[in-house]
Amino acid sequence: MKKILIATAVVATMMSGAVLASGPTLYGKIHTSIDVMDNGGSGSEGTKYNETSLNSNASRIGVKGQEDLGNGMKVGYLIEWQVDMTGDGGDMDIRNRAVTLSGDWGTALAGKWDSPMKTLGRKIDLFGDQVGDLRNMTSINSVYSKSHNDHYHIGEISGSTIDQRWDNVIQYVTPNMSGFSATVAYSFDTDAMSDNDVAHSGDNQDNDAVSFNVIYNNGPYMVGLGYEQTSTDGLKNYAVNDDDQKAWRLAGKYNITNDWDVRASYTDIDNMLFMKDLDTNVATIGTAYQMGNNKLKLQYSERDDFDNYNDTGSKMLTVGVDHSMSKRTTVYAAYSKVDNDDYAGSTPWLASHDNEALGSIGDDADVLSVGIIHKF
Repeated sequence: MKKILIATAVVATMMSGAVLASGPTLYGKIHTSIDVMDNGGSGSEGTKYNETSLNSNASRIGVKGQEDLGNGMKVGYLIEWQVDMTGDGGDMDIRNRAVTLSGDWGTALAGKWDSPMKTLGRKIDLFGDQVGDLRNMTSINSVYSKSHNDHYHIGEISGSTIDQRWDNVIQYVTPNMSGFSATVAYSFDTDAMSDNDVAHSGDNQDNDAVSFNVIYNNGPYMVGLGYEQTSTDGLKNYAVNDDDQKAWRLAGKYNITNDWDVRASYTDIDNMLFMKDLDTNVATIGTAYQMGNNKLKLQYSERDDFDNYNDTGSKMLTVGVDHSMSKRTTVYAAYSKVDNDDYAGSTPWLASHDNEALGSIGDDADVLSVGIIHKF
């Protein structure tokens, strides 16, 4: 017994003067849903999409950890991959990953990470990674417009570079200062348009970007301001008249009671998809009410016409209920509908899981979704 006590004392003495590292932690999120999707298109025109399918919604797996360096300093890491729970493909797509250094002065990171503009938007969105995701309104999914005398047109385009996860990021987050915090990030090359002829080599051919947010979150109030600007450098023959894409966002949330909150945001976008003067704005309002293990959700979002292009707006209304089966498992049902103007074709599912199912121009699109989310 005496030898055991001596050995224990020696180990304790050694550990008291050492810096200990926590081992890696495996974590993940499984999110699958059955969705009945209809873009309202006509079979005779070849634009019809009416499908019931099983979908994987940003399911992921990752590993994270940190080491205490002493004197209040810590180094950490996170590496995350997307997984497709349906088996259709897309396994091991790259998600957030970074090395971090933190202390009383805040946190710095380097890697691939969500932009501060996106981070602010996710604090408001009641249907993130589900049908009705607000990013459906900051994206374009099949849009076309022309004047009555056919003097101009946008053409059919699809995609988004707002609310993105950027490559080659360095970022700094301030400590919380009586409810105030700020984040600033710079990307040496976002790779945001990798599917649209982005140059990956050559002098000064980097699709660089900067973004920040300032957030006050204290008591029942949360309000934030975000901004981002993405350079056209690195784009090859993407648009005849291209320009830097810019956007700013004002967002807020107020807890009326412990169980009931309201939230809203306004996003202004200039040169969307780097197309000069393709400007618009998106307004959103939503509310959530907690009743025991159930949460009722309602969200409305509206994207105005693009400047100088009439009848290109869209409106999206989403209702849903979440039921918490445990701290880690939630089942839900949601219904979302997009009302498109004559020359718009947005859908309520583009951002969450099905970016290949385009909308039908001038037709409304809706989807009924039943899903399960499990975190580990």
